[in-house]
Amino acid sequence: MLSIMTIFSNLNFANSSNITQTTANNNNNYSYSCATSIIVCLNSIHHNLHTQSKKEKDNIQIDHILEQVNSTKLKEYVDLLSSFHTRHTKSHHIENVANWLKSEFENICKGSVFFYNYTQSDQNQTFHLKNIICISNSNKSDINNNISKQNLSSSSYHNNTIIIGAHYDSRAKNINNTYARAPGADDNASGVSAVLELSRILSHLNLKLNLQFVLFSGEEQGLWGSKNYVKYLDNNNQTKNIDLYINFDMIGHSSYNESNKVILEYDVGNKYKKNDKYSKTIALFIKQIASKYTNLNATLSKLEGSDFLSFEASNITVIGIHDEGSKKNPHYHNSTDLPHTLNIEYLTSVTKMTLATILELDNLIIKCKLYC
Repeated sequence: MLSIMTIFSNLNFANSSNITQTTANNNNNYSYSCATSIIVCLNSIHHNLHTQSKKEKDNIQIDHILEQVNSTKLKEYVDLLSSFHTRHTKSHHIENVANWLKSEFENICKGSVFFYNYTQSDQNQTFHLKNIICISNSNKSDINNNISKQNLSSSSYHNNTIIIGAHYDSRAKNINNTYARAPGADDNASGVSAVLELSRILSHLNLKLNLQFVLFSGEEQGLWGSKNYVKYLDNNNQTKNIDLYINFDMIGHSSYNESNKVILEYDVGNKYKKNDKYSKTIALFIKQIASKYTNLNATLSKLEGSDFLSFEASNITVIGIHDEGSKKNPHYHNSTDLPHTLNIEYLTSVTKMTLATILELDNLIIKCKLYC
């Protein structure tokens, strides 16, 4: 089965004349015919995103699902996460945060919820840390609800997987000040709240895509959580099944004069340069989604620094979504990064944009498989 990224990278090369040519091929050329037909299908859908009527069945269904995004719930998540004195990875609070997040996943995410435990050494200390994961299995009866990191490598881990992630740790300006007040509302309770809300909605849908929702610790110290998780996936030959990693890092603060601007970070010139075209194509796709379903002005920018770098380093296509808070939020890494400084309407729009992206991708998969 073709990767979503491989299909997208060829969109500009497909044309309607291929349909007649490929359907006339004999069975010996079936695989080529199938691949080309998928490209033709996607090309047609992709170029018609702006012209399709909102009365079409798919659009009506997506609009209905987008209405499920609950801004009150997003605010509640931000408020609660910010109420911890700090979520510094080296503080004792991080364990309490992880336990709460796992409990919340268990309440809202239909799937297999578990800790990915890892050990990290730093400055002559050893830290026992957790990532929290929900693997959605709403349409996958073969996944054991008691899945753990030991059996992630089983046959139930499928192709066409998209991972949506965010880091849940916070920090003060002085990263070595482990117990300073660090509410981290924008950085990154906002991103965590979006992951939780997306898991609540998407895990209950019967999708063709396979989804993982992952919350990482240790991002502020150097991407500890994501590096350890990707290393595990790589060692168990699972990274080949991941089509896309979507990263939320600061998505709740909007500048006064650019209240609708959201940044889509795409891959340019990092370890695996061949993924650059896939990443940019997906970024352009999301930009169209933002225009179609929200009032956001999506702007493309090169990757900077967050957990997506761990995935990119293992040859996975990545996209980062953020609000430019590291440059424009005056409360960045400060005790004043509090919930009241965020724009919850903006956070809701970013969540809806990502939800619509997943739903549109899932529709493309369904439609293109009709040709194979």
